[in-house]
Amino acid sequence: MDVLLVDDNPLMQQVIVRFLADLGYRVGVAGRADEAIAMARATPPSLFVIDMHLPDLDGPDALKALRALPGCATIPAIAISGLDAEDARHMATAQFAELLVKPVDLDVLQTTVARYLGADRIRSVG
Repeated sequence: MDVLLVDDNPLMQQVIVRFLADLGYRVGVAGRADEAIAMARATPPSLFVIDMHLPDLDGPDALKALRALPGCATIPAIAISGLDAEDARHMATAQFAELLVKPVDLDVLQTTVARYLGADRIRSVG
């Protein structure tokens, strides 16, 4: 799996998964942190994309738990948040490599994911 998306919003899951899959990425989806931990334990992804507010943990705590798994300590992580940018930045800066504010701009998502997984792996959408 290239990307593990952790977001409890079904619409956000659908939009991001379809968009990234159309770019050629393999995407796993979890709606809760405990699901993400089980998935990452079985198959560590190359990149985490994590919502800052999940039903069972907040984003930073979810990332901390994921990074404690074997093979996951150095996996880059992108935070996504519906918070205002300043509050989200404050929450995410120490642990996440990037922050995207909802609604996520898909062009920015594409560029950000490519920065961590390599632009040579994607194809143009549209």
